Amino acid sequence: METREFELLIGQNIIDKYHSDSSRPDVFELVGLEWDLLDDVWPPSYSPGGELFADMIPFASMSSFLEMGCGTGVMSVLAARAGVERVIGLDINPAAVRNTEMNAERHGVADRVIARESNLYSAIGPGEQFDGIYWNPPFLNAPDDRVDTSIWHETMFDPEYAKIRRFLAEGRGLLTARGRAYLWFGEALGNPTLISDLAEETGYELDVLKKIEMSEIPDALTDAFPADLVGGDGEQYAAWHLHLLELSPR
Repeated sequence: METREFELLIGQNIIDKYHSDSSRPDVFELVGLEWDLLDDVWPPSYSPGGELFADMIPFASMSSFLEMGCGTGVMSVLAARAGVERVIGLDINPAAVRNTEMNAERHGVADRVIARESNLYSAIGPGEQFDGIYWNPPFLNAPDDRVDTSIWHETMFDPEYAKIRRFLAEGRGLLTARGRAYLWFGEALGNPTLISDLAEETGYELDVLKKIEMSEIPDALTDAFPADLVGGDGEQYAAWHLHLLELSPR
């Protein structure tokens, strides 16, 4: 199977698994705190990301922070709790905007966190800049002609990695002089040099803050992989590398 077709299959299986999960909670626990979860918002408890290593992001030196694809708002809330005075969470999903607002209220930082519906940076106003910009982006490079505009496909797929290119290229102009971009990125099927190549292309220096190498597919995602492609001839698909990356404009 061609790689991008396989990534489409995996992503769709993950989406279908979420929709069929009758045990999905209204409240979940992550990083020692409880969080509200609305329907139609991706649950971080399925596959936790950079929020597990939020203490590696230098929030103490920031006065402003932007979370792209805020979802339930975990990273936005953690930034505000760490002392960042102005936090903006952006998401193309209106339910995620509401969810982020709920969790900011739950954790007493609603005065610091603003959530906006946005297609990448479309809701950022003139002159707005940030000391930190973070995204846990779509990992899967599915064929463009097989991906639709639904919230779930927007969350899961990035054909030709066009969204990450835009995130980096347009984000440079939104960073303050001391600003940095942060990515939580997984390489299960994709090009292992992708982000370093994109950093070079868009004018960033790349630093790996955290690297996790797994020999097995995460438990929460195992069912998404066809049985005949896990183990045996499918061992190549079980290499799952996760990175928290810091990107500094040159």
